[in-house]
Amino acid sequence: MLGNYFKKRYESFSVKNKKKITDVPKNALIELTNVCNHACVFCFNPEMKRKNRNLDFKTFENFIKKSVEEGLEEVGLYSTGEPFMTKNLHNYISKAKELGVRRVYITSNGALASLDKVIKCINSGLDSLKFSLNAGTRESYKIIHGYDDFDKVIKNKKDINKYKLKNNIKLEMYGSFVITNLTFNEKENFIQNYGRYFDDILFQNARNQGGRTLNKKEKITSQIESEPKNDIENLKPCDMLWDRLHLTSEGHLTACCEDYENDLVYEKFDNKKTIFDQFNNNKIQKLRQKHLKKKLDGTICKGCLLNKKFEYKKLSNVRVEHNKPNLKKAASLKKRLLKVTNI
Repeated sequence: MLGNYFKKRYESFSVKNKKKITDVPKNALIELTNVCNHACVFCFNPEMKRKNRNLDFKTFENFIKKSVEEGLEEVGLYSTGEPFMTKNLHNYISKAKELGVRRVYITSNGALASLDKVIKCINSGLDSLKFSLNAGTRESYKIIHGYDDFDKVIKNKKDINKYKLKNNIKLEMYGSFVITNLTFNEKENFIQNYGRYFDDILFQNARNQGGRTLNKKEKITSQIESEPKNDIENLKPCDMLWDRLHLTSEGHLTACCEDYENDLVYEKFDNKKTIFDQFNNNKIQKLRQKHLKKKLDGTICKGCLLNKKFEYKKLSNVRVEHNKPNLKKAASLKKRLLKVTNI
């Protein structure tokens, strides 16, 4: 069954007995960069104000070393940006493996994942690569992603698959497909044409990106069967507060993998403190309690989990530097959104 791998994986990391103080997770997502070469209509990255950054290598090394000593086993090198925008990506992979990380995985839009770059990553110890390919045709892809890279991505995928089979490489290859009004009829076509190149594919409707794209999400999924509405009484705590570490490109620890504007930062990573103490500081403990007690007023989490817009405050008073507005990108996004909305 498609997507079954992902379901089992999420369940394997889920913390069943959730308390305000918890163990260091076995899994982490690290934002090597918040820069992306694409501008997908369902994603908040094209609208993100936070300044473009790359994670300092020494900070990465210190975080991995300390986390592995306290139980970290797996690392995903992506979050809000495109990992192949990181110079010498393979060096981050080899350092993680050198320091004892059992499994290193990446999600990429695939446009920059040329065979030569991926071979360097494989040789450095990459265990898994997932392509986020959110359309089944070149025409739809250009509208969704904002760039005419469909054929390039498919070629990259085929080249990697050929190399993998020829050299008996044990690289897991997965796909993901975010569904919108424009693409929900392309799912079967995508499986038929490209399914054989992936070990599994995750299909999911466009989400609200951590509570930041609520209005946009509703418009671009208006013709898709609506998901059940959440209410505060039946709300379940967000697993991410317990089952995964998140490190931003600035070196902050945040509660969410989709924290585009550092709204859920709870501490600046400190190499002199234990990961356990940082992962259980007062701010993250209080946020966990709010989730457990279903009292999420004033947090961005409420809007994310209930799919409604609410006022919120940042978890910490973190100084956020901003990029200059990209008017060309904004105009392109607006134009493409209209095409996805008015079908």
